Amino acid sequence: MKSKSKSDNDLLKEIYLNYKQYIYSVAIKHLNDESFAENIVQDTIIVIRGKIIKKEIKSCHKLGSLIRYIVRGLCVDHIRKNEKIVYREIFDDEIKTEDTFVSRLIFNDAINKLPEKYKTIFIMKVLKDMSYSEIARDLSLNENAVRKRMERAKKLLKEILVGDNE
Repeated sequence: MKSKSKSDNDLLKEIYLNYKQYIYSVAIKHLNDESFAENIVQDTIIVIRGKIIKKEIKSCHKLGSLIRYIVRGLCVDHIRKNEKIVYREIFDDEIKTEDTFVSRLIFNDAINKLPEKYKTIFIMKVLKDMSYSEIARDLSLNENAVRKRMERAKKLLKEILVGDNE
């Protein structure tokens, strides 16, 4: 006798077909890199598969917020783990190439010295060009808290950079 409920594989396939583009669009928005976004799609499906096996997910309905939460977490993890972030040009055009390279190394090192809660927000705001409201939504924080952390990140970064030059 065949059960009326879907098998775990059928449910996973349905979720993948219904949400793969959504997962990709959220990931590309945060990472601005197609290959990393594709990896996030795969990693998200793996996480969802684990939740299906544990019977935490029983249907394909109302999964958007859970999926967004999983994708956001995976993107934040990626940003934190990625040591080779390509920084936007932040220096004047007049600086020589060697000086720019050294300055980028110093700036990169200073950013890595920031506490995680400040570093993540700084990277999302300055390097990923996200708005305060987007950051607040993605990190599940109040927008004022994000603004305050950004302010503190800038202050700490300045202290780190000035302290390193003395």
